[in-house]
Amino acid sequence: MVRDGLRLLLEPAEEVKLIGEAEHLAEAPQKFRDLRPDVVLLDVPTVAGSSGLRAVSHIVKSSRDARAVVLTNNDDISYARSMLEVGVSGYVLQHSSSPELITAVRTAASGHKFIDQRLSDALANHHVGGKRKVNRPGLTQREVDVVRDLARGYTNAQTASHLNLTLRTIETYRSRIYRKLHLHNRAELVHYAVAHELLG
Repeated sequence: MVRDGLRLLLEPAEEVKLIGEAEHLAEAPQKFRDLRPDVVLLDVPTVAGSSGLRAVSHIVKSSRDARAVVLTNNDDISYARSMLEVGVSGYVLQHSSSPELITAVRTAASGHKFIDQRLSDALANHHVGGKRKVNRPGLTQREVDVVRDLARGYTNAQTASHLNLTLRTIETYRSRIYRKLHLHNRAELVHYAVAHELLG
């Protein structure tokens, strides 16, 4: 029933073609190796726990081009962080709309990261009140703000609106950050943000 539902949700996206299904999470890594899809969409319930992490890890490690999008009801921040650390390309909560799921798949296919908006907000609000010192080597506070938004999947325009800055200013910040941190794309930016705990 879950697979039937996901198939119906993805149908509006003409560029999305379903080429295979796995009945269980444990089968997903082998299915990926057999079929080599552009994107793997994994339904990972909260009860899956570490098995979900293992499935994503096996898929990502099997190919440098592997892109996995996780659809889950698990909004635990530490679990989401663990998924990002093993290399997930998208993290979508199950109450998301069909357009959001399609956007996550498209974003992953393009080589970028997608993090559910509600989850990224929770990450931003986690440990509020100075309980945790943010590790931000070489970055100003404003640059950290820009990195955080971009790593959550915000576009330049959305980041500008969120931080009350102009689009040109955000583009300048982005170029400066990439140059300063020796980064080349958003995937590397997300990896940097996770590694230096800038999302929480």
